[in-house]
Amino acid sequence: MITDTTRAKHVYFLYYAASAALLPVLSLYYQQAGLRGAQIGLLTALWPAGSVLGAAAWSAVADATGRHRALLMAATGMTVIVSQLLLVGSSFWVLMPIALGFALFSSPIVPIVDDAVLTILADRRSHYGRLRLWGAVGWGISAPLVGLLVDAAGLSMSIPVYGVLMTGMMISAARLPVGRGATGANVLNGLRTMLKDPRWVVFLSIVLMRGIGGAFVHHYLFIYLADIGGGGTLRGIALAVATASELAAYLLAERLVRRVGARRILFISLLATTVRLLLYSVITNPIVALAPQLLHGVTFALFLVAGVNYAREIAPEGISATAQAVFTSTNMGVGGFIGALLGGWLYELFGIQRMYLIAAGIGLIALVGFLIGSVRQRRRA
Repeated sequence: MITDTTRAKHVYFLYYAASAALLPVLSLYYQQAGLRGAQIGLLTALWPAGSVLGAAAWSAVADATGRHRALLMAATGMTVIVSQLLLVGSSFWVLMPIALGFALFSSPIVPIVDDAVLTILADRRSHYGRLRLWGAVGWGISAPLVGLLVDAAGLSMSIPVYGVLMTGMMISAARLPVGRGATGANVLNGLRTMLKDPRWVVFLSIVLMRGIGGAFVHHYLFIYLADIGGGGTLRGIALAVATASELAAYLLAERLVRRVGARRILFISLLATTVRLLLYSVITNPIVALAPQLLHGVTFALFLVAGVNYAREIAPEGISATAQAVFTSTNMGVGGFIGALLGGWLYELFGIQRMYLIAAGIGLIALVGFLIGSVRQRRRA
């Protein structure tokens, strides 16, 4: 008999295996379609922008109606359909509505799944990383295999692979248990409570800045590797190295969150993201460029585990899925939108490595600001 935790592992594995097949190569796919840097930036920014609207709206409806499973199935099915339309996209104006639809439909999948998993774990929420690591396994297996396939058959092959894996994920998620949410009125009251809570203000500020930095890595890494001479196989290896780091982080996450605290880990993740961006700005050897990938465990995995747990901890009663959506939307949505759009503009003006140098400078300024704010807050206390 398949247990709920096993189903959750299957869902994470297939979802992130699918993501590794398509999302990292989208900017390169747009580049090969003949788009300029600013156009690439706008298209990549549509995904996080759509996520802001989609994740929050879909998850709020799920909490208000209690129809989490139905909404999850609908969103996943439409994501599969819209993603395949990328195959017919040959210009900026054709690709733009496809990219926006892809973002809107895919955005609630992770928040609803994460909330379901936290419900399964109940008072064992610190074990989240043990289940989420199967997403890293899926990503790590998929990335190099799809890299080899792309080298042999072209970038467009990543699109049907994504569709097949996401269909498998939808089948696994169909029996994933989800809890019923609150009433619509309680969702609105809960959101008002969140906006007035200073913990959410600080939390989302850190999440936003890390999301901006993460977008520079996520959307432009493959353009960077191609620019310094790396091919599809190296791109697959780069993702595999990042995944190995991610797996190690997930295995240690429970202990680190308990000992160090979620808020401190969020700050450490922002620091590691800044260092990672700085390294990309100075490394010109494709093999050496694999080294910053080792920081992925800190910049992504530890950050995710700490963020999911902290959002659940401070979420108002009855809107846990919405709280996860706010966390995801701020990170991948608002932060991703700013990073993707700004990255495309900086890439066109200054080139890929200067783009990363400027991004590292932005991260450093944010770190200094948070340190000053923390010191002032302690003095007031």
